[in-house]
Amino acid sequence: MALIHLTVVTPEGKHYDADAQRVMVRTTGGDVAILPHHIDYSASLATGEARITEADGAVRRAELSGGILHVASDEVQVITRQFAWKD
Repeated sequence: MALIHLTVVTPEGKHYDADAQRVMVRTTGGDVAILPHHIDYSASLATGEARITEADGAVRRAELSGGILHVASDEVQVITRQFAWKD
């Protein structure tokens, strides 16, 4: 199974640094899903929910507050002001 590597960073530090099957976030243009082999992509993030499908299939939800999404070569970076797990 193909995976992507996700890193989530806020001013307080790193909140996530692991492989995932899928990342869904809200951008200023609407919700986007990032899957393995996604084209290179950058977008401004809006305040909303992030849904991360981890490598084992577990889905984790978090609230994030603005920032930037950057995708390149199966590496996904979320740089946001705030990130809080819902679980």
